[in-house]
Amino acid sequence: MSDNYITICTVKEVENPKELSEKILKWLQSNEIIESELSYCILSMSNKGYKPGNKHIDVIGSNENILRLKVCGVEIKTEREVFNAGAFTAMTKLECPNCITDRFEGITPQDFFTDNCTEEQLNRFDTVFPEFDKWTNNENASLICPHCLKESNLINYKTDNSIAFSNFGFTFWNWPDLKEEFLMELKAKIGTDIVRMNGHI
Repeated sequence: MSDNYITICTVKEVENPKELSEKILKWLQSNEIIESELSYCILSMSNKGYKPGNKHIDVIGSNENILRLKVCGVEIKTEREVFNAGAFTAMTKLECPNCITDRFEGITPQDFFTDNCTEEQLNRFDTVFPEFDKWTNNENASLICPHCLKESNLINYKTDNSIAFSNFGFTFWNWPDLKEEFLMELKAKIGTDIVRMNGHI
């Protein structure tokens, strides 16, 4: 059985991510969406998360018994990372700021997962990941566009909902889809645009 997740993060970095996480955590706990105590309920050997609280059903809108699951909790992230970069979902958009062309233009997720990509097309993916690592480590990260051949800073590339360059996010492990009303309220509490990413491991 695979584990599913919903990651919600800001579309870009925020100031004082740890302070913001404490604010959102307090809000989630005061509304009994998650428990107050940390426990081993997420897919991590080194970190703990927060199990669903007494009123978690209010944000999922269903009576599904997720409490029976060993991996079922909320993980908080306040470090710089490329959110969802390691998901089993092909990146679908990195648009060059110079020529406004998608790096992966002409490559479908089906092509990627069925080995229908050419070596040149696969290289468009392979060259991205080292730059992701550089950005995460606060190093200079850039990409050369395969279309116009101009080099640009990584974060100047336009993305879609498949990845985000951020330092603040929550991952809901094995929760059903979250209600739109909850997401809107969460966005208001965070105070900036957010993105939701679904995936599985």
